[in-house]
Amino acid sequence: MADVTPHALLLKEAEKQGLLGDVKIQVTEISGDIDPNQLVNAGDLDANFFQHVPYLTDWNAKHSGADLVALAPIHVEPLGLYSKKAKLDAVPEGAVIAIPADATNQARALFLLQDAGLITLDVKADQPGLDYSQITPEKNVTGNPKNVGWLKIDRPQLAATLDDPKVQLSVINGNYALEAGLTPATDALALESAENNPYANVLVVKAGLKDDPRVKKVDEALTSPQLRQFITDTFKGSVLPAEGSGK
Repeated sequence: MADVTPHALLLKEAEKQGLLGDVKIQVTEISGDIDPNQLVNAGDLDANFFQHVPYLTDWNAKHSGADLVALAPIHVEPLGLYSKKAKLDAVPEGAVIAIPADATNQARALFLLQDAGLITLDVKADQPGLDYSQITPEKNVTGNPKNVGWLKIDRPQLAATLDDPKVQLSVINGNYALEAGLTPATDALALESAENNPYANVLVVKAGLKDDPRVKKVDEALTSPQLRQFITDTFKGSVLPAEGSGK
């Protein structure tokens, strides 16, 4: 099970290029309120492809008996700051910023806003042992010169907040930005880079399947030089190959 863009597209491209060898895959695109981790953990699916490691770590911690594991980093969907109403150098006093509601992406949004110069945090993204799930604007924002406020929204709905008159800026995950017709590389006011990015998307399976030859073949295909080049050529900076992929 995979998100539509770019995850399912990458799986289909790997198959199209013959990178999967004799391995046959059935790609189901995520829709609605389905939790792909629950399905993999229950054994209903062999793997999913939609998340980064901090999200998976938080999910495992919240579900007793879960034993899902991540394979190699594949790509980064840069989190971006977008607006139809404001420029980065002219953010209005008291602006409302829509950010992801889930804990790990919320932390990620705050680090992006700090890099953009809008806020200051009392933690660093590369801090050893940092628990991303515990970082919140209420607890960790120590500098807020524009006195911005927060609206926490489920990730699939963030792009829609660009047209909400109550919201001046929105932090949107790369896949949802692409699905909404945005081009992160050119439309974002601020954008993450792939360098030292802990949010690379990964293929996820139950621990007992991580050494399965079929799983290994899919993971090798998704991290191959051919797929790295496809990501670069197709998305032109809106999706980035993860550091270490394609080696």
